[in-house]
Amino acid sequence: MATLMLEGGADIRFIQAMLGHAKLDTTQIYTQVSIRKLKEVHEATHPAKLNRESGVDRPGPAGEAGQETIE
Repeated sequence: MATLMLEGGADIRFIQAMLGHAKLDTTQIYTQVSIRKLKEVHEATHPAKLNRESGVDRPGPAGEAGQETIE
């Protein structure tokens, strides 16, 4: 239940109060991150995807093919 509430957008402090835990560490034991949520976060925040969407190529190490070097 706690995991579903967290995934649904509930604040972990509210979940902590609802479960009656004195320490947030205890609540975190009961709020496991699902694989589905991990995939969503990865897809939404991975730097390679963000660069493709914005049309900006991030420079690689100097001297790579297609990269200018500054002397």
